[in-house]
Amino acid sequence: MELRNVDTVNIKVNNGRMPEKKRYHHPDLRQALLGEAMKLIDEEGLRGFSLRKLAERAGVSRAAPYRHFEDKDQILVTLMLEGHRRLRIALVAARDRRKGNAKEKYLAMGRAYLDFARGNPEYLRVMFSREAMTAAAGLKDRQDVQQEDYDSFGVVEAMVRDCQKEGTLPRTADVGAVALLAWAEVHGLALLCNEGVIAKMSESRGGSEHRTLEAIFAFMKARLRK
Repeated sequence: MELRNVDTVNIKVNNGRMPEKKRYHHPDLRQALLGEAMKLIDEEGLRGFSLRKLAERAGVSRAAPYRHFEDKDQILVTLMLEGHRRLRIALVAARDRRKGNAKEKYLAMGRAYLDFARGNPEYLRVMFSREAMTAAAGLKDRQDVQQEDYDSFGVVEAMVRDCQKEGTLPRTADVGAVALLAWAEVHGLALLCNEGVIAKMSESRGGSEHRTLEAIFAFMKARLRK
C-alpha cells in the first residue's frame, strides 16, 4: 500500500508559492463577522479596525465581508444598534424585576447600567464612539435607528416621567434634560468602574469599590424627593 503525505495531498501549491491561509466556511457569515469585528475592536480599538483585518481574522477572503455589509461604517452602526438593543433589554428587565415605587425602579436601572457596562465593555466602547455615531448620521436609510428595540434612552425618559408623576423628581423639569443628566451620571460612573479608577481610589482610602458604589447609590437615592 502506497503511503502518501497527507499535507501534500490536501494543500495546493500554486507555482511553487506558499499556500494561502486556510479559509473557513461559516454557516452564518454575517454573525461570525460581527463577532470577530467586536473582538478586533476590543483588541486594537476603533482606529485599528478595517475590513481587511476583519476578513483575515475571520479566515475568509477580503471580498467576503462585502456580501453582508457595504463598508466598515455599516458594521459599526450594526454593532452600535446591537449594543443599544442589549442595553434596553437590561434596563427594562431591571425595571420590571424591581418591586416598589418609581424611585426604586429608577435606581435599579442605574445599577443595571453598571452591570451592562461591566459585562459588555466592548459594546459600550462602540455605542458611544464618535466613529459609530458619525457613521449612523451618514447613512441614508436610518429607519433602524428609530426603532423602539434600539431606543435605550427612551426607557430612561419613561422612567423619569414616572418619577415626576410620583413626585420624586421635579414635575416641571424638562424630561429630556433630566434623563440626560441621569444617563451622563451613571455612564461616567460605568467608565470609571471599567477603567478600575473607583476600585483603586477606594482601596487607597482603605475602602472597596463595592462600598464606594453603595455609598454613591445611597446618595443618589437621598437626592430624590420622598
